[in-house]
Amino acid sequence: MTRTEPTLHRARAVIGSAGAEQLTVTDVRQVLRALLFDGQRPPAWRNRAVCADSDPALFFPGPRPHAAATANRAKRICAGCPVRVECLADVMAWEQPGHRHGVVGGLSARERRALHKTGRIEEGAA
Repeated sequence: MTRTEPTLHRARAVIGSAGAEQLTVTDVRQVLRALLFDGQRPPAWRNRAVCADSDPALFFPGPRPHAAATANRAKRICAGCPVRVECLADVMAWEQPGHRHGVVGGLSARERRALHKTGRIEEGAA
């Protein structure tokens, strides 16, 4: 069994037979909550996150036109968030080095990779 198989089994159990193509933003958030928190409530600081009412696609732009501009918008949202430090500490505690994506805690995947590797953010790593 590969390292990702337990997560895939859990995802299939949460999604059911509907398929990911039919999921709404609310559905995706429920799936992620079930996968990340094993059905437990997320940490209380998440209720104060400025991004809670934002479109998740803003924080995970992927390789598409205007991705850099979208990531910069996400970083501006994070910059004004009262729980940015908690968010960054949380993601750094569980995120696997080879599987970093999107803007979390105000940092891009590249910036988080550098932070994890060196303990500091490299200049111009955005």
